[in-house]
Amino acid sequence: MNKWIFTGISGSGRIEFLEDIKKELKRKKKNVMIYDLGNIIRQVCAKNKIKVEDDSILDLDLNTLSLARSLAISEINSEILKNSNIEFHLIGVHLTFRWKQRLIPGFTINEILSLKPDGFINVINNVTDIYQTNKKNPKWKSVKLPDLLETQYWLMEEEFITEMLADMTNAPIYLVSSQHNISNLSDLMCTNKKKIYLSYPITAIEKSNPQLLKKIQGPILDQLEKIFIVFNPLSIEDMKLTNSIPNVSKLTKKGIDIIKSRTVQRDYQFIDQSDAVVVIYMTEKLSPGVMSEIIYANRNGKPVYMLFPFKASPFLSDATKIIVPSFEELFVHLEEFAQK
Repeated sequence: MNKWIFTGISGSGRIEFLEDIKKELKRKKKNVMIYDLGNIIRQVCAKNKIKVEDDSILDLDLNTLSLARSLAISEINSEILKNSNIEFHLIGVHLTFRWKQRLIPGFTINEILSLKPDGFINVINNVTDIYQTNKKNPKWKSVKLPDLLETQYWLMEEEFITEMLADMTNAPIYLVSSQHNISNLSDLMCTNKKKIYLSYPITAIEKSNPQLLKKIQGPILDQLEKIFIVFNPLSIEDMKLTNSIPNVSKLTKKGIDIIKSRTVQRDYQFIDQSDAVVVIYMTEKLSPGVMSEIIYANRNGKPVYMLFPFKASPFLSDATKIIVPSFEELFVHLEEFAQK
């Protein structure tokens, strides 16, 4: 029996992601149950005749809300015990709420500990997609919707607390985009596939060689996903906003600076949760991002497999496990690594 906690802020697509994973695991002949803590809290309130509207549950007295949540957690634990034959129990929770300019906790430490999770997945999405999704949600009509800057802070808070809980429970944590290939992600929970971070000079080839970018995002990524769990930096496209005029993207300079910082930290987190880094570098143009990722991986004990059909500097050779000039040779070494 495996218990995974899925965290993510409002609008991240966490619940839809859970439903998709459930379908995929069932397709792979796995028994799955999912639990949406928010819905179970509403059911508890209805059962105990606590009147609450869907769009105002956070307006409940905090003691009442805390009691309802505690009862909901107890119900989840009870269902898990009654269904011990189920292979995967997937639990969707909010760890933090931004509501009426306040930060409201979505859990207590003891509640999370009582679930005894085997792992955490923090679901993220493009900040503009989250903002637009929340904008359409009726619950935000009567209160101030977190703007793009506040949404970024909210994303960071949810990730930070997920990391702390994973550390406290000694469970692995994975930062995952809601755009991640569902079939590939489900392999994370039910196979021994190794995990890789796919690194490539996005800016350097986006305009000069768009066909190569399409190839990396298409057939190459597909081929890699047959062998590995693949974390792809382009699964989140917030960096596109940094090329926009601030008043057009509705982001201040501060918001753009935070996106840049979050992008660096997120890609390093992708490396941290991987077993290796695969670099596809088909240009002689310098990419500071890729170079930084190679150095980061090397310093943190992650082997780097690099496709580079040019003369390599000894400094580059020193920071990588292997450098090859062709895709064919690269995949020979990757297959060997996957089997180890």
